[in-house]
Amino acid sequence: MTATSNAAHDAADLRALMRTMLLIRAVETAWGDAYLNEEITGIPPSLSTGQEAIAAGACAALAHGDFVFTTHRGQAAQVARGLDPKRILAELYGRRTGYNKGKSYHVTDVTRGVIGMGGIVPAQVPVAGGLALSQKLRGTDRVSLAFFGDGASNEGAVHETANLAAMWSLPLILLCENNGYCITQRDTDAVKAPSIASRAAGYGLPGVQVDGTDPLAVQAAVAAAVTRARRGGGASLIEARCERLTGHLIHDTQGYRSPDELAAARLRCPIALFEHRLLAAGMISAEDCAALHAQIDAEVADAVAWARAQPEPAPSEAFEDLWA
Repeated sequence: MTATSNAAHDAADLRALMRTMLLIRAVETAWGDAYLNEEITGIPPSLSTGQEAIAAGACAALAHGDFVFTTHRGQAAQVARGLDPKRILAELYGRRTGYNKGKSYHVTDVTRGVIGMGGIVPAQVPVAGGLALSQKLRGTDRVSLAFFGDGASNEGAVHETANLAAMWSLPLILLCENNGYCITQRDTDAVKAPSIASRAAGYGLPGVQVDGTDPLAVQAAVAAAVTRARRGGGASLIEARCERLTGHLIHDTQGYRSPDELAAARLRCPIALFEHRLLAAGMISAEDCAALHAQIDAEVADAVAWARAQPEPAPSEAFEDLWA
């Protein structure tokens, strides 16, 4: 089954989605630049460039009290759930005022329903299933949404979680961001089913494939899954197909992709497509669009400057906030 966007939205909602996607890309670009300029070290950034519509649309369908579980490309969902770009960047810069006190880029903010990124593929999925079980046992109508990639879709943790979610009718949304590549391997080489969404039938779950470059289509698909879960209907599997416009990690030059393929992928940039759509529909003017770009650039530049000026955690704090 393939989902499309056909619901009516007012101009304010559409501009909010546009703003979210622009902010996601600007925050991640700042992180990538900081790494390439050797301002920060550690694991090279893994950006979601080309995937912004998925986080923006999915999180727009969630409510306060719902939870998201992210992959190593977690900044998009963090921004889409309303986390402060200053504190996100402070964490990425290893500063004490970051969300995890500068000790990890796995940003967590339980108050906003953001559980930290999974460094192990796809460790966040069963944890999301566990919280969904907790939500059900507590008698709430809250849902958990787990982001994972096409490569992770082949992992046992995903299959086991999907099976248990079906058995126990858990309020869980399994959202696969299929960007076409598991590092350097094409999804079509690793997945021989018609689609990742088609696997849902084997679990006994509804499955839908959606255009991951269209935030409205993603929002509609996730909203339908959320409604089903809140009514006690159980879990759903959504496959959002998109383009990975940057490499797996920031230093990946994607030499394994042809120039023609990369050029075609850039034509499916979700931000450019949505901007053109709003302009064509008269939902935003060219002047307003330029002003929004400038506003986002200034906001993130200010966030970077703030993050750079923040103190690093003291060595004595290294063993604080540890749980076993």
